[in-house]
Amino acid sequence: MDNLGTLYNTFSIVGYDPITNDLGVAVATKYIAVGSSVPFAKPEVGSIAIQAYANPELGPEGLKLLENGFSPNEIIEILMKKDEGRDYRQFGIVDSKGHSATYTGKKCEYWAGGMTGQYCAAQGNMLIGESTVSAMIKYFVSHSGNLADRLLDSLIEGERIGGDKRGRQSCALLVVRPNAGVPIYNNNLIDLRVDSHISPCKRLKEILEEYYDVQVITQKENFITLNSEIIHDIQL
Repeated sequence: MDNLGTLYNTFSIVGYDPITNDLGVAVATKYIAVGSSVPFAKPEVGSIAIQAYANPELGPEGLKLLENGFSPNEIIEILMKKDEGRDYRQFGIVDSKGHSATYTGKKCEYWAGGMTGQYCAAQGNMLIGESTVSAMIKYFVSHSGNLADRLLDSLIEGERIGGDKRGRQSCALLVVRPNAGVPIYNNNLIDLRVDSHISPCKRLKEILEEYYDVQVITQKENFITLNSEIIHDIQL
């Protein structure tokens, strides 16, 4: 096959929070800008991570199928049946009810595989071993708190156990909720990435804390509309 897509040998986790109904993805890899092609999510629908030889078209297609009522397992069957690169694909799906599924093509780079847990699915390829994926699942299902922290901390736990056997370079975190985006009021409650760094997960954790301080801590109903008087006071 001439063009399978960009190779993202990586590890990721998709998750759902039944309390807030938030959906999200956390992903890390030894490749630049993993957040540009791997994570996909739509509020009240689901979240998907597309990796290995990633075909970004599968993200929106999968979300559309979720929206039309198909289960994560049915979506894997539908998408892979028509995909000539199925042996090189890997992805995880969780829907807005917490049902999850993971898929690993038989020609993905060793170690490659995935697992599901309550409200989550984790997967990886070209890893040190299975322990990375199992560590992510174990952490996610055994911890409470907001979804962004659980996803990123699960990713960090997977990295601590083993992670990508080639090293580290980029990571990303996406969490969606209807009309929750700040400050532009889209659906991306959290949409952060580190495109290239010696310790990308650690740096993303720092950025997430900064984001909480600057953005999330202030509720929208407490936003202040700037007028000439306020601008004048700020300038003084």
